[in-house]
Amino acid sequence: MDQDAARAPIEAFVDSGVEHPTLGLVYGRRRIGKSTLLASMAAQRKGFYWEATRGEAAIHLARLGEALGAHLGVGRLSLDTWEEALRSLLRLGEQSAVPLVLDEFGYLLEADRGLDSQVASALGPGARRPGAGRARLILCGSAMAMMGSLTAGQAPLRGRAGMELVMQPFGYRAAARLLGADAPLDLAARLYAAIGGVIGYYTDMVDHDLPTGNDDFDRWVAARLLSPAATLHHEATTLLAEDPTLAASSAAVHHSILGSIANGSVTAGTIANRLRRSVPSLDPALKRLVAAGFVVRHEDPIRSQRPTYALADPFLQFHYAVLEPNAAVLRDRNPSDSWPGRLSSAFDARVRGPVFEEQARIWIRRHASQETLGGRADFVGPSSTVVGGTERQLDAIVASADDPYALPSERTVLAIGEAKAGQTAATEHLRALEDARRALGARAASARLLLFAQAFARELQAAVASRSDVELVDLDRLYGGA
Repeated sequence: MDQDAARAPIEAFVDSGVEHPTLGLVYGRRRIGKSTLLASMAAQRKGFYWEATRGEAAIHLARLGEALGAHLGVGRLSLDTWEEALRSLLRLGEQSAVPLVLDEFGYLLEADRGLDSQVASALGPGARRPGAGRARLILCGSAMAMMGSLTAGQAPLRGRAGMELVMQPFGYRAAARLLGADAPLDLAARLYAAIGGVIGYYTDMVDHDLPTGNDDFDRWVAARLLSPAATLHHEATTLLAEDPTLAASSAAVHHSILGSIANGSVTAGTIANRLRRSVPSLDPALKRLVAAGFVVRHEDPIRSQRPTYALADPFLQFHYAVLEPNAAVLRDRNPSDSWPGRLSSAFDARVRGPVFEEQARIWIRRHASQETLGGRADFVGPSSTVVGGTERQLDAIVASADDPYALPSERTVLAIGEAKAGQTAATEHLRALEDARRALGARAASARLLLFAQAFARELQAAVASRSDVELVDLDRLYGGA
């Protein structure tokens, strides 16, 4: 959910009509526009926005008192405790429903571990007396696991929040619009593979410099991603260090897991083998990375207990597949000389490929019609099958089940998809999909075959022109069709 989609539920929360103070949570990874959205909304609605920085509780209270006093036009307020600060905040909503935003709440909780209990108390039964006002307190943060834990289990705020909104980076279609209406789609796809949909990566963190065309992409990569002076060159390391749930544990293990996934080890077993560790010893770290939003766990639509893992953001894929393994080369050579050849080949194979496969799955889940898929896409994800005695990876399986509790092995396969990033798909790719369909047996007998590619060979187009079981999805359809 990006900024545009997030605005409506936040406005609905503020305008709910509840006649007492309420609590909302907004969180998501850094640099996706949460703060910009909340700050502008607070200004428009005559509310209050304040962003914390890392520091001690006394410093937080002093800064908040100064900001509150300036907002009220009365000079600095002296706030000695969070109980006093929360009372002062909630009084801002005595006359009308206004958003009151405490941004980077993780820093506040880091300095005062009992702050969530104090928020719960401030919004408890005493805050529901007549005349208590209609303050809408919004806690915002970037530490995904920590923010999610505020309302989990036996946490003090469990059951207190009227809104819990997880914001996401822009999807690939929205990200393409950041390039401008006239930008070619193949450039949009390459750029998305490099930096994903985080709006900060399209603006401040590249000094508002985006490639002007396909012939400018190499210059842009060298200057904005590969150069040791580029802000994004260090972004992945900074992201992990900023998350308190990860910083408290071994950074080396987390980076090693991310690097393993980016370079093709996508099951718990293959990750463990690559790191020469046991699966149980890595499981807590892997779960932390999933909870923190750095790793996505894909459930196999048609096989039980066979999950695979992927990096949640294309830029992380770029960092761990291109930047990190080639750190010495980038340090010793001009980035413009390093990119052609080895690094651009690694980008095509290890970044564009996996990112394009995920774009195909997103298109199936969000944009493809039931007519295209042959039914309702209840389950979408990667899988595999055995073809001619060899296990064959499948980029996308679309499965359906009348019973939502049916075992994966009992689901009907509606469609099988193959994604070829930056390639022209040909008849051999279609034959590979036909082989996979036969290998899956009776439950896939009527499955549609979906081929995703930048372009399609004329021979392939002619071969499928009269077939209703094959769908060719080029960039125009991926970015604008169903």
